[in-house]
Amino acid sequence: NIQLSPDGRRVALVQRDPHTSTNDIFVMDLARSNASTRITFDPGEDRFPTWSPDGSHIAWTAHRNGAYQIYQKLASGAGPEELLFTSELPIIFCSWSPDGRFILYDQRDPKTLSDMWVLPLQGDRKPSLFLQTPFNEHFGYFSPDGRWIVYQSDDSGKDEVYVRTFPDTGGKWQVSKNGGSSTAWRSDGKELFYSLQY
Repeated sequence: NIQLSPDGRRVALVQRDPHTSTNDIFVMDLARSNASTRITFDPGEDRFPTWSPDGSHIAWTAHRNGAYQIYQKLASGAGPEELLFTSELPIIFCSWSPDGRFILYDQRDPKTLSDMWVLPLQGDRKPSLFLQTPFNEHFGYFSPDGRWIVYQSDDSGKDEVYVRTFPDTGGKWQVSKNGGSSTAWRSDGKELFYSLQY
């Protein structure tokens, strides 16, 4: 749950509150290793922080009052939280599109397992389904140019890394061959990094 800011100067991370035994979001200034700003204060769970493309905001997944939410807040810690989305099903915030218009998240459904959804941050903010199969599709990340999404799927019997176009045109390209997870794009979008799974 560690995320480097777009300018490389700060890190968003999760720390456990010793009083509530739940997770909260903090921002640490890398130039001043002892300087950190607490972003969340709710006694519920706050995890998976992600920077906005311009580095001004942080969004994250929360589990509060028996439901699941996505919030955002200024990365400085100033001002109130803004609720972007709430769900009765478990969700994980994965990625923010480079133009700042969309959020990609996973939603776990008992019938279809883990599916990928897109939440627009303009207009009515009504989520749309990006990918759903009888298998798990999860941990999707937008490419730096916003034209692709890399993700993991276990449709072959184990997690492999795949790439699809965004918006989805139905094409799927397999990247890993012997298992893969923990994917990341190089900053110019010309290379992918992932962990092998044997």
